[in-house]
Amino acid sequence: MPRPLDTATLEQAARDYAGFWLQPDRKSPSGKVYIDGPSRVLQDFRNFDFDDEFAFLMNSNAGIKAWLGGKALADFERRAKEELPPRDEKLFVEKLRRKLAVDPDGNHIPGCRGTTIIGTRIVGRKLRVLKTRKWGELLVPRHECWPVYAGEPEERALGNSKAVDPLPEGAEPWPLEELHATNPNISAEAAMAALDALLARLDEGSGPATIRGRTGSQPADPDAAESGTLLFTLTMSDPAFGAAVDISPGARATAGAIADDSSADATGTLGYCRVGATGTGADDHIDGSVGTSNADFIFNTLSIVAGAVVSMSSFTVTLPQGATAT
Repeated sequence: MPRPLDTATLEQAARDYAGFWLQPDRKSPSGKVYIDGPSRVLQDFRNFDFDDEFAFLMNSNAGIKAWLGGKALADFERRAKEELPPRDEKLFVEKLRRKLAVDPDGNHIPGCRGTTIIGTRIVGRKLRVLKTRKWGELLVPRHECWPVYAGEPEERALGNSKAVDPLPEGAEPWPLEELHATNPNISAEAAMAALDALLARLDEGSGPATIRGRTGSQPADPDAAESGTLLFTLTMSDPAFGAAVDISPGARATAGAIADDSSADATGTLGYCRVGATGTGADDHIDGSVGTSNADFIFNTLSIVAGAVVSMSSFTVTLPQGATAT
């Protein structure tokens, strides 16, 4: 059965793209991709994975043309004709097979597993040595997680052992003890040291930390398994953050450069972001709400379309000193 077309997300995306078209061109901090303006719209349209989504946004009564008029519409039609090449059917079929293990209708291809990680499974726990700048080596508990790739659940259901891993599922999260205080305050030095220690966890992996955007509701905390559909993955610098500074009151750390995702993995409405050290769920440490305002992660649109470019211009984390600290 072909996958249903997510028309609600696509209609909102069409409206957002019309808004982008009316803005001047603007590139991401890396300078590699456009994040606003007509060039951003044409860039994303060239990258869209699914032909039915491309056709909806390009030609339907609810597509981008429904939100443009006058000179803007004429300019879009002219530049689209000049700058959007004919879509190579074979190229996009192969791209879907490689990334998501699906055909153009969204059906799973038997015997195939994609390269996109869609979730993780906790498969055990063990202690590991964590090296810190302030306290030296610490012995800390960590979950052992295993990545789940696109197409793997379908292959598991089909009984294809060659396309899935043999590791067992299970393992409860590491127990935590809650401490309650009434009106604590800490020093600026302590706040900076604590924030440095927290963000150092994002450098635990052998590679850089990642920020993953997913559909659905934000899980209870980063120890809970990721839920929803993976929409995009942004790769952070290594190390992810610079040293925390005193902002009187509190401490703040600023992330290094964040690489764009040049081709979003799926179409859907962004629900939350998760930040982890390895990108596989083994060392996830931050969850955050998303929105176009008043949220942990601010985006100019929450309507993500498969193949679109996703960029994040900055990322800061602030740790307060307490209610009465100055």
